[in-house]
Amino acid sequence: MRVLILALVIAVSSISLAAQYWQSTDGPPAASTCMVTNSKGHVIVGTPFSKVYRTTNRGVTWEAFDEGIDDGGANFYPVSQISVNRFDVLYAAVNGIGVLRSTNDGQTWQKLNVGITIGPNSRITVDTKTPDVGETQVFVGIDAGAANLRAQFSNDGGNSFIAIPLTALPGATSSLFEVFLSPNSNKMFVSVAYNKGLFRSIDSGKVWKRIDNGDGNSNESDDLYRTFASDVNGNLYVGRNALPGSAKTTNAVVIKSTNDGETWSYLLNGWDNRDVTNNRISAISFGPNGDMWVATEKNSGPFRGTNFGESFVVVTDGVAGDGSATGVVATRFNDVFIAPTGGPVHRHLDPANGVEENLPFVVRTGIMPNPANDRVIVSVEVEKPSSVDVDLLNVAGEQVIEPLRTFVVPGSASRISLTTSNIPQGVYTLRAIANGVATMKTVVIAR
Repeated sequence: MRVLILALVIAVSSISLAAQYWQSTDGPPAASTCMVTNSKGHVIVGTPFSKVYRTTNRGVTWEAFDEGIDDGGANFYPVSQISVNRFDVLYAAVNGIGVLRSTNDGQTWQKLNVGITIGPNSRITVDTKTPDVGETQVFVGIDAGAANLRAQFSNDGGNSFIAIPLTALPGATSSLFEVFLSPNSNKMFVSVAYNKGLFRSIDSGKVWKRIDNGDGNSNESDDLYRTFASDVNGNLYVGRNALPGSAKTTNAVVIKSTNDGETWSYLLNGWDNRDVTNNRISAISFGPNGDMWVATEKNSGPFRGTNFGESFVVVTDGVAGDGSATGVVATRFNDVFIAPTGGPVHRHLDPANGVEENLPFVVRTGIMPNPANDRVIVSVEVEKPSSVDVDLLNVAGEQVIEPLRTFVVPGSASRISLTTSNIPQGVYTLRAIANGVATMKTVVIAR
């Protein structure tokens, strides 16, 4: 209840001119699992429900796309990861399906034949690299259980694949967390669980060397490693996740390599070093000026780093809940977005930029009571005379009540009563649409 009230207050409060801030974009209406940005500054968000969302106007509006992902059946396929090449071609790792490619900013998707059968319970990870000469390379990891870890590689943009051996990885491995291609060389990286380490190959998988321990680099052999990234200088970054027995720090943290994975350093200056065990780094992104943004799965982030992680500050103002997030991206125009766990995407506002940062709104909504039981009262305000459609969506973005329409003029609030007695208790999204722009708020039905 306290979190929901805070979210409503944040949505209508003014921006402090003295501090950095996060402001809700009121979308997308489904939970976010991953985020990427392209050369146009667009942001593409994956969800657990066979769908991606895209904003082309800094979060003012969101478009939903599922052509090629949704098979029309009752199953939902989580979009677990999206990689974008320098020509803005998107490659989505979709659990239970495989890897899909989009050449039109996510509007439509084509499933790639990776060369092996993808089971319905398979977890997929993908990374891409476009060399100066040649086509995009695509590295795919498939985790279908401890006895069925596979990796496939393409050097023609995903049109054909060859197998990458994983036989040198630990036999007890029970999960393939992520795959990664070095921007500097032909080296391949994989992180495996549980407590099995970070590995590198220089010969397309014939030999894998463990590089997180045993060579004096970290000396924490039981740590988990996940979430690869690289900056414009070719430095590598890996999310090192926190376990109860971790020696260096008891919170998740980022490690950095300036020599293509030969040695690693911990980025701890300004980091939140509280004991937040079993925490993970969920995303790493870089702005155009050396800014580094890091999201965590538990309550210690998000973080803003300077000079590629030289020092950090925690930036949580405006984020409801504990600051945990499933994704973070910085666009080429230095617009920064995070996906708070279970909430709408937020955009970072920094008055120091000297730019008007308020996101325009067409319609404001208020909800009472919240949590609700058999009825929700919605108050609606607009900037200009508008017809407003109000409805309710479930976590999959599906409409659960018929839309109600009202006409609203500026300077007055219209009140709409929604009957919720016939829908199950749970978390829903209230959506109000005016002039083609949607505003969304979280509402809880509890009995």
